[in-house]
Amino acid sequence: MAPQNELKNITKHGILLERQAEIVTDTIRSLILEAHGYKTKVFEFIATEHTPKNVLIVGTKSEKTEAAKKENFDKVAGLKYLFNIKTHYLEKLF
Repeated sequence: MAPQNELKNITKHGILLERQAEIVTDTIRSLILEAHGYKTKVFEFIATEHTPKNVLIVGTKSEKTEAAKKENFDKVAGLKYLFNIKTHYLEKLF
C-alpha cells in the first residue's frame, strides 16, 4: 500500500509505512460504513502500552441522504486512488 506520489517520502521507513497503512485502512473502513448509512466513531480502547493495535470503530445505523452516501463513496474512491488500492475487503462484504 505504499503510495506512488508525494507521500512516498513519509512512508520510506518500514515502521512509518506500517502506521500509515493502519490509519488509511481504518479511515476507509469508517468511510465505507458511513457510505452505507452508519454514523461512526473511531477511538482508542486499550492504552498503547498494552497493544499497538487498539483502534475501535463503532457504527450505529442512521438515516443518510443519498448525497451524503455518495460523498462518502467519493472519499473512499479518492483514498483508494491516492494509495493505489484496488479494492477493500469491507466493500465486498456490503
